[in-house]
Amino acid sequence: MHHYLLPPLLALAALPAALAQAQAQDTPANGDTATIDQVTVVGSRARNRTVFDSAVPIDRFGAREVQNALSSGEVGAALQALAPSINFPRIESSGAADSVRGVQLRGLAPDQVLVLINGKRRHASAVLDTESSFAGTVPVDVNAIPPGAIDHIEILRDGAGAQYGSDAVAGVINIVLKQQRSGGSASLSYGANHTDFAPTHTTKTDGQTRIANADYGVPLGDAGFLRFGAESRSRNPTQRAGFSDAGWTSWNNTPADQALDGKVVFKSGDSRSHNNYAFYNALLPLGEGVDAYSFATANQRQSDGSAYFRYPGDPSNVEAVYPNGYRPVTHGDSTDVSVVAGVRFASAGWQWDLGARHGGNQFDYGVSHSLNASLGAASPTSFHLASFDYRQNALNADLTRALDLGVPVNLALGAEFVRETYTSTPGDAAAYAAGPFTAAPPGAQAGPGLRPQDAFDGSRHLKSVYLDIESDLTRQLLVGAAARYSDYSDFGGASTGKLSARYKFTDQFLLRGSLSNSFRAPALVQTGFRFSTLNFNSDGSSLQTASLLPASDPLARAFGARDLKPEKSTNLSLGLAWKPARNTSVTLDGYRIRIKDRITRTSDLQSEAATAYLASAGRSDIQSVAYLANLLDTSTSGLDAVLNHDLALTGGKLNLSAALNLNHTRIDAVHQSSAALASIDPALTVLTDTSLFRIRNASPKNKLVLSADWQAAQWGLLARATRFGPLKDFSYDADAEVIDGVHAQRFGAVWTLDLEAQYKATAQLTLSLGADNLLDRYPQRVRETNNATYGGALPYNFINPIGVNGAYFYARARYTF
Repeated sequence: MHHYLLPPLLALAALPAALAQAQAQDTPANGDTATIDQVTVVGSRARNRTVFDSAVPIDRFGAREVQNALSSGEVGAALQALAPSINFPRIESSGAADSVRGVQLRGLAPDQVLVLINGKRRHASAVLDTESSFAGTVPVDVNAIPPGAIDHIEILRDGAGAQYGSDAVAGVINIVLKQQRSGGSASLSYGANHTDFAPTHTTKTDGQTRIANADYGVPLGDAGFLRFGAESRSRNPTQRAGFSDAGWTSWNNTPADQALDGKVVFKSGDSRSHNNYAFYNALLPLGEGVDAYSFATANQRQSDGSAYFRYPGDPSNVEAVYPNGYRPVTHGDSTDVSVVAGVRFASAGWQWDLGARHGGNQFDYGVSHSLNASLGAASPTSFHLASFDYRQNALNADLTRALDLGVPVNLALGAEFVRETYTSTPGDAAAYAAGPFTAAPPGAQAGPGLRPQDAFDGSRHLKSVYLDIESDLTRQLLVGAAARYSDYSDFGGASTGKLSARYKFTDQFLLRGSLSNSFRAPALVQTGFRFSTLNFNSDGSSLQTASLLPASDPLARAFGARDLKPEKSTNLSLGLAWKPARNTSVTLDGYRIRIKDRITRTSDLQSEAATAYLASAGRSDIQSVAYLANLLDTSTSGLDAVLNHDLALTGGKLNLSAALNLNHTRIDAVHQSSAALASIDPALTVLTDTSLFRIRNASPKNKLVLSADWQAAQWGLLARATRFGPLKDFSYDADAEVIDGVHAQRFGAVWTLDLEAQYKATAQLTLSLGADNLLDRYPQRVRETNNATYGGALPYNFINPIGVNGAYFYARARYTF
C-alpha cells in the first residue's frame, strides 16, 4: 500500500459511521415515469428540474440500463454503450494508455469533459496520455470508479465551465452512487472473448474476466443511510497480433531472427489487469434540517501493457540474455482514492452546503522481461521506471435560495479553494544508465526510466467564485445565467459566463439553447510530466526513443517550446424536445464548440540534424523530442438526436430508443512558427500533417445506438445495436490514398450487436446470459501492402472504438437481500 494514501483510506474506513452523502437529491423513480420526466441534478441547481424541462440537453441512464452496460466491468465501456456522444478508444502499446483510458464526449479530448461523482468534481489521473490520438491530455480514469457503486448516470451535453469550472468544455458526466437505506445485493460474473481471428486463421478464447461484488445499506436515524460495498475484477489479456515478417521487422535479419519468421511475436489487444474497489455513500441527520454527508471510492489496479518485440539480432538485445529475442511487459500499479465530506443545513432562507474533498492518484510504472543492452549481460531484466503522484484537496461552499421577485427565481452562489500537488520520482539507476557497451541503446527497453535530474515537484492553488440564476419568467419561458471567476496561482484569473433559455410552446414541445464560454487552465500534470517511450520513426521503418518534455525544460526550449497558456472555448447549442405522447419523446440538439490555444503534443521532432544536436547536448539516449504546446484552434460541430418510446408488451414493458450523434472537427489555425527549431533543422515542423490528421479524423463522424429493452415480472431481454461510423487514419503504405496531405486509409462503418437475457429464478435471485459484439465484428483490416501492418504484426488499427477483441460472452448471477 502506498504510504501517502493511508490517511485517506483510514478516513474511508472510519467516516461511514459518522457522515453521509451530499446528493440525497434524487429520489427513486417511479417505474412508470419516463426517463425524460425524471429529476436531474446536473445542468441546473433548481431542485425540481426534469430532463425534459431543462434548457440544455441531458441524458439520464437508470440503474437497470447501467447494470446491463457494465457486462465487462469497465465504466468507460459502459458509457460508450449507453451514449452515442461518448467514445472509449482502447489504445494499446502506448505508454501508460494500456492502464489508464479516458472517454471522449462529442469528439473532443478526454480532458475536455468534466467528471463528477454525486455532483462533486472527480480528480484526474497522475499520468499523461503520451501517444494516442489525443496525446498530451490528462484524462479522468473513469475505470477507477467502482462499477457496483453506481446507481445512475447523468450526461450534460453542453459547455458548462461557468457552472462547474475548468474542463467542462464538451460537457459533464455525473455519476450518482447508490443510496438505498436498507437491503443489499451480491453478484458473480464470468465472461470471455470467443472469436474467429482471421489474420491467423485461429479460433481464440481469451480475455477471461471474473467479477465479484457486494453492497449493503444500513439506516441511520429516520432518514439517513450508509451504503457500502466492495468489488474485485480480474481480466486475462487478449492477443490479436498477426504473423510477423522477420525479414522486414528485424534490425539485422540474422539467422536467429529468420527462425522467427511467420511467428506471432508481437502483442495486440487488451492487457492483463486486476482491480479491487471499495466505496461508501452516507447521510446522517444531525438535527432539524441539518445533515452530514460523506462518500468515498477507492481503487487499486495492477495491469500489464505491451511493448514491441525485440528480435535476437537487434542492437537492443543481448543474446546471452535473450537468445530468442524478447517482448518487454510494462506494469502499471495505480492506487486511486477519493473522499468527500460535508454538511448541509438551512439558515436565514438559504440552503447551505459546506464540503471538503480529497482526491489522489499514484501510478508506479515498471517493466519486466526487458534489459538495458548498454549494460550487457550484467543488465537486470526488471526495472522500476518512475512513480507519478497527483493529489487534489478542496473546500467548497454552495448556497441556494428560492426567491419570489414577482417571478420565481432560483439563486445559487458559491466559492471554492483547491490545492493541487504533483510529483514524479525517478526509476532504478539501471533503468536510465548508459553502460559501457556504447553501440547499444542506453536505458531500459520499453522505458527508459526517469532520471533524478528530471524529477518534478510542483503545486498550485485555485480560488473561484460563481453565481447562477434561473427563473421561470413566464409559464413558457425559462431563462438562466451563470458567471464564474477563477484565479490560478500559476496562470492568473479568468471570467466565464453562460446564458441559457427554454421556451415551451406547449407542455409537450419546447425549444432550448445556450451560449457559454469556458477557460481550461493547463493541468498541473501537463506542466510537469516527462517520460520517454519507444515510437516509430517518420516513415514507420524502425523504432526510436522519443522523449516527451515539459515546456519549461531547457532542451524543450531549444526545440521551440514556450510557456503553456490556458485553453479558451465558446459553446453554442440550439435544440428542441417533443413529447408527442405520454411515453414518447424526441430531442434534437445542434452544437458548435470553438477552442482557441488547444494544448497538443507536438510531433516527434526527429531528423539526422536533430539527433546530432541531441548527442551534442549529451542526450544520445534519445533520438527525438516532443513537448506540449498551444498549437491549435479548432471548431467542432455536430448534432444529437434521441428518440424514446415505451409500450406495454406481452405482460411486460418495452422501451425502444434510438440515439444518433453526428460530429465533425475542423482545424481553424495551426501555430507552427519556431525560430529556435529552425536553427536546429529548418526542415522540421512542430506539428506534422500526420498529427493534424488524427485530430481531424480519429473519431467516428457519426455513431448510432438502437436499443430494445423488455422487462416483465420474471423475464427480461435487452438488444442493443451500435453503428460506429467511418473514420480515417494515416498509413505507412506509401501507395495509400493521400488525404489531407498524408497517406491514409479509410475505414468503413462497423455494426455491433449486444444481447442479454435475464431470468428471475426467485424474488431475490436473477440469472443473466449475454454477449457483447455477438456477431464477432472487427474493424476493417489495415492495408497489407508495403508493410502498413508493421510486417503483418498489427493487422487492425486500434483507434476504432469497437476494439479488436471480437465477441465477449458472459453469465451473471445477482442476489438481493
